[in-house]
Amino acid sequence: MSRRDNIENSDIISIYVDPYHDRRTGYNFRVNPYGVQADAYMFNDGERDWDWDAVWEAETWSDEAGWYAEIRIPFSCIRYRPSESMTWGLQIYRWMHGRGEDTGWVCWDRELSGFISRFGELRGLDGLKAPKQLEITPYIVQRLTDPDAEGDADEIDHFGNVGADIKYGVTANMTLTATVQPDFGQVEADPAVLNLSPFETFYSEKRPFFIEGARFFEHRDFDLFYSRRIGTGDENARIRFAGKLTGKTDSGVKIAALLAATDQAASGKAWNPFESGQRKTGYGILRVGKEFSGGDHQINLMQTGVRRDSETMTRDDNPRDHRNAYTSGADFSFNFKERTYHIGGSFVGSVVDPPPFSDDPAADPAAEYGTAGSLSLEKQSGQWRGTVHGSWESDRFDPNDLGRLQANDEIFTSLWLQRRYDSDGRDAPINQGNLNLNLHRSWLYAGGRAEDPANPGLELWSYDARHRQYSGGNVNGWCQLSNFWDLNAIYWVDAEGTSKYETRGGPLMTTPHTHGFEAGVSTDWRKDVSVSLDFEIARSDAGSTYKEAGSFLRWVLNDRFNMSLGLGYRRHDGDAQWLDIPWDDAGMASPPRNPGGLIGDTPYVFARLDQRTWESTLRMNLLFDRDRSLELYMQPFLTVGDYDDPRELARPDSYDLRPFAAVDFDVDDYDFSFAAMNLNIVYRWEYAPGSTLFVVWSHSHDAYVERADTRPGDAFDNDFSLSRPFRNEPENRFLVKMSKWFSI
Repeated sequence: MSRRDNIENSDIISIYVDPYHDRRTGYNFRVNPYGVQADAYMFNDGERDWDWDAVWEAETWSDEAGWYAEIRIPFSCIRYRPSESMTWGLQIYRWMHGRGEDTGWVCWDRELSGFISRFGELRGLDGLKAPKQLEITPYIVQRLTDPDAEGDADEIDHFGNVGADIKYGVTANMTLTATVQPDFGQVEADPAVLNLSPFETFYSEKRPFFIEGARFFEHRDFDLFYSRRIGTGDENARIRFAGKLTGKTDSGVKIAALLAATDQAASGKAWNPFESGQRKTGYGILRVGKEFSGGDHQINLMQTGVRRDSETMTRDDNPRDHRNAYTSGADFSFNFKERTYHIGGSFVGSVVDPPPFSDDPAADPAAEYGTAGSLSLEKQSGQWRGTVHGSWESDRFDPNDLGRLQANDEIFTSLWLQRRYDSDGRDAPINQGNLNLNLHRSWLYAGGRAEDPANPGLELWSYDARHRQYSGGNVNGWCQLSNFWDLNAIYWVDAEGTSKYETRGGPLMTTPHTHGFEAGVSTDWRKDVSVSLDFEIARSDAGSTYKEAGSFLRWVLNDRFNMSLGLGYRRHDGDAQWLDIPWDDAGMASPPRNPGGLIGDTPYVFARLDQRTWESTLRMNLLFDRDRSLELYMQPFLTVGDYDDPRELARPDSYDLRPFAAVDFDVDDYDFSFAAMNLNIVYRWEYAPGSTLFVVWSHSHDAYVERADTRPGDAFDNDFSLSRPFRNEPENRFLVKMSKWFSI
C-alpha cells in the first residue's frame, strides 16, 4: 500500500474525553496528518459546539506504514471533579474522509441515539490534583478608517484600544472567563439583507467571547439569551466588561452565569476606559441545572435581567432604550429505554418594566407580564421516529430585551414522523436516507379590539381569543446514494390562514392558500471538488409567485488551500406586499371613501411587488503552516423592487383589497434599490501558543435608495447588473491587533 493510499489529506483522528463520566459532556481534540486540525467542545450528548478553544499541543509524523499522532492535553484545560480514583469516558475515533467512513474504539448500532453516552471508560486515574490556572491575554489594537464619504468629509479616523481576556480555573470543574474593553475588529461583517417583513432580522454571533460556551445558556424551546443584544446597535456602543462562570459543583449542579455592562460612548471616545458614556446598561444571566440517572434526566432553572439607566423617558422615545426587563424559566428533559423515548418541556415568564414619562412623572406605565411554555413527546431511536409538540406564547410575553422571539401571541401544535433507512451492505443503491411528514396548526392566544379615534365607542375591528392563524404541512425526503451523491426534495402546503402582523398593528388580514416545491442535489463530498444545486418554486391562490435557485461550490486544492463559492438568485412577484400607511400629520387629502367597507380613516395600503435579488458568498482559506493563515470573505448583494397596483384593505380579517388613490400619492415613489458588498481579508499568525497577531482589511459598500429620495433631475438607478454592488463610495478599515497569552 502506498503512502498516498494510507493517508488522506482530510483524515482526522479524534480523542474524546468525558471527565465527568456523566454520559453528556465531553471534549474533542482533533488532529490531521499535517498538524492540529481543530478542536471542539461536545455538549448535551450529541450536540456540538465547534467554537470551544483551549491551548494544547499535538505532533504528527508518517512513514510507509501510515501516520501517527501524539497529543498532549493539559489537565488545566479540562473540567473535572477530582477524587482519589476517577473513571472518565473515552472515545478514540478516526474519520477517513476519502472512504466516507468512521471508525471508533467503541462502536454501537447506528439506529441508537446519542454519542457521548456510548463512550468507553478510562480507568486508573488516581491521585490527580485539581489544577487552578490563571490565563491572561492582554491585547492592543490600532485601526484606521477611511469612511464612505466624499470631499472634505473623507478624513481618516484613527482609533486605538487596549483590553484583556481573563480565564481562571476557580475549581477543577468551574471556570471564570472575563473580558475588559473587548475588541472584535477581526470579526467579519454580517451578511447584507433587506427585510421587508414585519419581523426583526436576527444575525448569528461571531464574537469569540460570546461564542465559546454559548450552549451553557440555551433554554429549551425559547431563546432567552441572544448575545447580539449586548454591545451592538449604535456605532459607539461598547462593552465595558463581561464575565461568565461555567461548570459544575462537587454535588453535580451545573452553573452558567454571565454579567456584562455596556454604554454608549461619545463619538471617538470608545477607546478610553475612563471616559464614561450614556445609556448604561447591565445584563445578567443565571442558569442552573441538575442531572439524574446517569444524565438521562435533567431539570434546569434560568433567570435573566436587563437593568438600564433609571432616566425617565419622553413619549417619543423608544421604550426599549429605557426599560428594565426580566425573564424566568424552567425546563426539563427525561429519557427512557436507552434514550429511545424522550419527554421535554419548559415554562417561561417575562416582566417588562418601563420608567415614568419625563413630561408626566405621575403617569407611570404599568409593567407587563407574559408567559410561554412547551411540551414535547419524542421517539428518537430506531427506524421509526417522531415528535408530538405543543407550545404557547401569550400576547404580552416579551423576552426580546436579552432574548429572541420573532412574534408572540400564539398557540402552536405540530407532529413529525420519520422513517429512516440504513443500508446493511455495500451493494445497495442507497447508503442511507429518510422520509418525513410534518404537520402544524396554530391559533392566536388572545383577542383584540380597536375603536375609531374620531368616534370613541365605535368599534373598527375585533377578534376573539383562539382565532385561527396558520395550518399546513410538508412531505420531505433525503437520501445518500452509493456513490455518495445526496438528493433531497420537499413539497409543502400552507392552508388559508390569518396574519396579525401584516398590517403592522392594524386589523387581521387573511393569508391565501400557498404551496411550493423544493429540491436539491449534491455531488460526492469526499472529492476535492463538490457541487450542490437547489431550487424552490411557490405559488399562492392570490397569484403571488416565488422562485429561487442556488448553487454552492467547494474546492479543496490541497491540505493548505480551500475555497467555497455560493451563488443565489430569487424572484418574488408578490400580490400584496405591505407598503405604508400614507397619512401624514398635515393630513393627506383622502381618497373617495366607501362607508360600507373601508376601515375608519386609516388606509392599510398594499401593492404588487416585483422583486429580484442576487447574492454571492466567497470564502478562501490559505494555510501557510500550522500557525499562519490567510482568510478571505466576500459577499456582494443586490436587490431591486418595483411596485404597482396599490390597494387598501377594505375589511378586517379578509383579503378584500380595493384600489387606493390619493392626492400626492404615487406608488412608484416606493420603488427601491439596495446594493451592498462586504469584503474581509484576515491574516492570522499564532506566534506563540495562545498568542495571536491579526492584520485585517475590511472593505464595504452599502447603498439603499428609494425613487422618492432621488433629487430632481437625477434618474433613479434600478439597474439589476453585476456591477451595482461595487459602484458607490466604499468604506475601508485597516486593523492590526496583537494579543499575548500568559499562563500562571
